Amino acid sequence: MRRGEMNPSARRWITIREAAQYLSLSEHGCRKLADRGAIPAVRIGRRVRVDLKELERRLEGQLRELHQL
Repeated sequence: MRRGEMNPSARRWITIREAAQYLSLSEHGCRKLADRGAIPAVRIGRRVRVDLKELERRLEGQLRELHQL
């Protein structure tokens, strides 16, 4: 990979607001889920960021489990 190019497999960090919109939840509800570890998030200072790729991976895993029932 050349200098300055983005790695296509790189993590994508989104805000709580973006995650809430993606999940059709309130920001408050999304923040509570992040605080409990139910969605993959990290705190950077006072800010919280959600790992979009990991969130999608977890959602796909839950869908696969539902289809196996």
